[in-house]
Amino acid sequence: MKLVPILSAAALGIVSSAALAQTKWDLPAAYPASNFHSENLMQFAADVEKATEGKLKITVHANASLFKAPEIKRAVQTNQAQIGEILLSNYSNENALYGVDVLPFLATSYEAARKLDRASRPTLEKLLAAQGMKLLYTVA
Repeated sequence: MKLVPILSAAALGIVSSAALAQTKWDLPAAYPASNFHSENLMQFAADVEKATEGKLKITVHANASLFKAPEIKRAVQTNQAQIGEILLSNYSNENALYGVDVLPFLATSYEAARKLDRASRPTLEKLLAAQGMKLLYTVA
């Protein structure tokens, strides 16, 4: 079973398949701890710990303290980190699909962003799976 990332107009979290047997995961994040993306990650980590009855603990490393933003995706792909949060559009040089959510005027509201996410998600999930990752959630 594979576990993979999270896309967002702003953030993406990713996980490698090798991480599933571990009980402690490191989650590198580029944003400061007070940023809403990092706060979402902290809540996600708390929810996972609660749902697994403490069997899986995710430590969020905010403010690029573990890996710098451009290094996080590769760190997850190479199992240096078990899960990570990225700004998906930073990787549009790899594949244009990674930049679809930042195209000007394509999604100008939260509702339009939700529709774009639903429309692009199946293809994005296949692309990430081919890179050994899984989309967990997105944030507009």
